[in-house]
Amino acid sequence: MRYKYFAVMTGSLLVAACGGGGGDSAMAPAPPAPVQISVTGVAVTKVQVGPPGIAALEERLHALTDPGPDRKLVLLDAGGAQVAQYVPPAGWSLIDFARHPSGETTVALAAARDVKLVRLDRLAAPLDELAVTDPQAATDPFYDNGGVHDDTSLLPFYTRDAVRIAPLGEGVAMALRTGRNAVVAYRFDHAAAQGYVRAWRTLVEPGLSMFAIGITSGTFDTFGQLLNHWTVHLDASPAGDVAIAVVSREDSVPIFARHADYFGEPIAAPWGVLVTRLAADGHRVGSTPIVSNRPMELHGLRIDGDDVALVGRVFSAVAADGSGWDAYTAHVDRASGALRVFATVDVDRGDVLFDIAPLAQGRFLAAGATGYIENPSGASISEQAAPLLVVLEADGSVKQRVTVTAGPRQNQLRSLAPHGAGWIVGGMVDGPGTHSGDADPALIRADGFVRDVALP
Repeated sequence: MRYKYFAVMTGSLLVAACGGGGGDSAMAPAPPAPVQISVTGVAVTKVQVGPPGIAALEERLHALTDPGPDRKLVLLDAGGAQVAQYVPPAGWSLIDFARHPSGETTVALAAARDVKLVRLDRLAAPLDELAVTDPQAATDPFYDNGGVHDDTSLLPFYTRDAVRIAPLGEGVAMALRTGRNAVVAYRFDHAAAQGYVRAWRTLVEPGLSMFAIGITSGTFDTFGQLLNHWTVHLDASPAGDVAIAVVSREDSVPIFARHADYFGEPIAAPWGVLVTRLAADGHRVGSTPIVSNRPMELHGLRIDGDDVALVGRVFSAVAADGSGWDAYTAHVDRASGALRVFATVDVDRGDVLFDIAPLAQGRFLAAGATGYIENPSGASISEQAAPLLVVLEADGSVKQRVTVTAGPRQNQLRSLAPHGAGWIVGGMVDGPGTHSGDADPALIRADGFVRDVALP
């Protein structure tokens, strides 16, 4: 079905771990069997590995007209057996999580207007929590072009999914978009005797009027593209450096123009991604625009040493066959802010990358989806897509595509994490396209997985 964008003003994990092999007891123990976890009825959108095992974020997919997100956290041991799970209390959505060296976990929860951090022990039992408050949010600079905003809210009016956290030792870095649509970053330190204590607050981007993006038909947002411009992305290094990135769209969130005016840093482009680096004490080091003349989405960000890697997808061309979207990878120098690399990744028709992680010899492993098509004059994404796992050279070129067994309908690889000497990937099979649930809402579903992947 053909349709176009329009803008309106707005301000139980079922596990099955493979059995291990035998071996001579006098010899060194055999390596653990590969983790192969199947999840029924939900996608896996994020995985992290740390003591004492694996953490996975499950998400039940929902129609555009239904509230969300609907997520829970599942904790697994190193072999993939479920240890515990955490489900947010009524009225709250679990947005993101971060694992700590102690084996404890911080989860970020959001209600309609409020945000809180909850500390979980190794069995996902709550230890303490902090209701995040920020009186400054009501007076942050605001570029008003009409629309809905709420000066007293820590979340934008149209979504709860605008909070991200990353571990800083036993504390966390957090970035969110407020009710004024400003982007703000925080550091919260944590100690058992005192819980979370805010160490600093930094305004990353001023508030501005934002616009919601709707569609003229369709019931599911396949890649989250209708909400992508509301989200924030964040990562932190072990030394405490923080990187935050957001999307700029000329039609719905003109951050480039507002950033240029507020910070006095001209950006001669209407579309793209803006990456801001903060020092360990919270002071702003600088910002780097990654510019485009067409719509561009951001889906993943990761700091590794002096490298800030970003991935997503970009509308490269209006193609009659619906293959005009390419994945991209970008690399920003954390110290200088220089854009080292921007490269499109064109594997098979439509492509998107959701996560990226460093490998040896300056290469990267990136995960996403490929082989889909999209309405060239709208946002309708096909039901069919294949899993995409690629090894990229330092310049962003594809060195090798890694074979991943595909399932039915939409296949997506959403998250990567180092696991032993290799990697695990979280994702989904049998997911919906934009129109899968138009006649039958039950088709808005997916089955998730956490798997070890073997690189050549």
